[in-house]
Amino acid sequence: MDTISILFELFPYAILGSIAAGIICSFLGVFVVSQRVVFLGAALTQAAIAGVAFSFLHLLNLEQLLANAFGIEVIDDSFLHHFEHTFFSLLFAVIAVIIFSQSSRQKYLTQDSLLGIIFVAAIALRIIFIQKSPIAEVAEIESILKGDILFIGANEFFTLLVILILIFLIFSLFSKQLKFVTFDADTASAHGMNDRLWLLIFYLTVGVGISLTTRFVGDVFTFAFLIIPASTALLLARRVVNVFLFSIIIGAAVPPIAIYIAFVFDISSGPTAVVAALIIFLTVFSFKKLSK
Repeated sequence: MDTISILFELFPYAILGSIAAGIICSFLGVFVVSQRVVFLGAALTQAAIAGVAFSFLHLLNLEQLLANAFGIEVIDDSFLHHFEHTFFSLLFAVIAVIIFSQSSRQKYLTQDSLLGIIFVAAIALRIIFIQKSPIAEVAEIESILKGDILFIGANEFFTLLVILILIFLIFSLFSKQLKFVTFDADTASAHGMNDRLWLLIFYLTVGVGISLTTRFVGDVFTFAFLIIPASTALLLARRVVNVFLFSIIIGAAVPPIAIYIAFVFDISSGPTAVVAALIIFLTVFSFKKLSK
């Protein structure tokens, strides 16, 4: 109990932020896994961190432009100080989504082909951007790219909370359309829905969620929690509602437990969360196999 009290005293926003990040990824993950575009998560996380690396080239000083426009100062603890990293992370992910959304119109390129191109291109760009960044900032870039849920502060937590609310709001308001185009595209077309438009809206929502989550917790955590909780939930439930429920429970419960384990054993919290989620998946998978 003493350890738990210390953790809540030292890392309250890290615990709450990790829960929010886990819910965002596990919720979106159900759609991604059901759509069989798992590689989309990998491609978007790499695009997002390529955007972060690009921001360190300082080709466009967006922070100063906004500061001058609104008559405020850029300080180290302000949200504006990190705006440029977040903006370019989001921009690169959105560009990747728009490119990927065109796969349905291509006769000769499959979705996997486009995702593979986006994936390797993003990694290549990230390497180039890091190499061209000032040497003093390389360590900071690497720290941001790796991410660590223990370093989620108040600004990051509230940003993740806003993202979570917006995602739930979008999927609540347009649940019928988004469920149709993701789970049953043929029926959506038969009902006269513009499936391409709604798929684009879906992918843009996923892109925004993935890019901003990657910015705060890193690509490994984001990609893992897009895939593992949803895959585990699909093994546990058959009804769509229950799949979402199990996925969100796993996504929300594992990160704070991982923070506790990481604190006790002095290991990195992000990878610990991934391994903990993997253990749950393997346990459920093994039980399902043995019960047949």
